[in-house]
Amino acid sequence: IWVDKESVMRLAVFSDVHGNLSALEAVLVDIAEEQVDELLFVGDLCLVGPRPADCLDRVRDLGCPAVYGTTDDWLLGRQQAPNHLADLAEWTNAQLSACQRSWLDELPFAHTISPAANDADSLLIVHANPQDVNQLIFPPEDEQIARYGRVRQADSELGDLLAGVESNIIVYGHLHIPYIRSWGQKQLVNISSVSMPGDGDPRAKYGLFTWDGDSWSFERKYVSFDMAGEIAAYQTRMPTGWQNFVETIIAKGCVPQSV
Repeated sequence: IWVDKESVMRLAVFSDVHGNLSALEAVLVDIAEEQVDELLFVGDLCLVGPRPADCLDRVRDLGCPAVYGTTDDWLLGRQQAPNHLADLAEWTNAQLSACQRSWLDELPFAHTISPAANDADSLLIVHANPQDVNQLIFPPEDEQIARYGRVRQADSELGDLLAGVESNIIVYGHLHIPYIRSWGQKQLVNISSVSMPGDGDPRAKYGLFTWDGDSWSFERKYVSFDMAGEIAAYQTRMPTGWQNFVETIIAKGCVPQSV
């Protein structure tokens, strides 16, 4: 998308829905109140939750730019799902029509918003990192120490993942923990996830980006939603392992991501 440099543009970017229709609808209601110019979806749409087809239809019907994620690759057979999710991936695939799978298969790897002629001003949107949909970008080193007790990814290790990237702002999800990590002139913005939080906060999350004609600003949004709807959907649709998911939601308030 090309935007005139003198224009003001407001974007909502959301990621990692994972079949959670209740959280997705809550986020879309919140976004509607923000009066954004464009929505963008950043991958991992269907797998884990009880309503994968409904989530796909909802995002597809938005007509917004979208990219694919890791679990989308698994469902399409472009990568093999891990053993503990293989049966659930098979169940999820069975819920999707050929038309829905075709739409998922046509999603691109990346999307760029270019508000000015200078490539450094562009907003690069990917699922996990600019090279693939698998490798994680972890929070800043001090946050890694606070969260994990050690540095799992030093700043010096980011060079290969960011090689050749002109954009100074890279937006992604994949790791469901909200943060901004600086690397040289670049700002690495993790918008976290609509579902399966990794930060202990059960709310759905997305990001707002505003181009003011000269630079980008960012705001993170937190959205509460009713998990009772997801529990009911698990009990009705009965995806593989649904009892465990329901027990986890009751105990923890969500199905958390563990990395």
